[in-house]
Amino acid sequence: MSNIQILIVDDEPDILQLLKISLERMGLTVFTAATIGAAKNELEKTTFHFCLTDMKLPDGNGLELVEHVAKNYPNTPIAVVTAYGTIHHAVEALKKGAFDFITKPISI
Repeated sequence: MSNIQILIVDDEPDILQLLKISLERMGLTVFTAATIGAAKNELEKTTFHFCLTDMKLPDGNGLELVEHVAKNYPNTPIAVVTAYGTIHHAVEALKKGAFDFITKPISI
């Protein structure tokens, strides 16, 4: 494993597993979380080089996590991935601190 650590936040176990396997094959160290709360817990314990979050999560909106990361971990780039992408959501995500907005399905 590399020293590059990534946090993936998605409530769909299949997507988490697929992304984790794909990114680990690229030599990256991958942590996962299924909720905003679990993601915040991981962020407190580990320094991440990148974070990828789903828009719709069981305990809130991925944009909440974007704001949290931008405010508390400004050196951690975060991107939003969603199956429900609109121009409005993309603009909002970028304004809140996301560096990218990706629509599903994702191409690794």
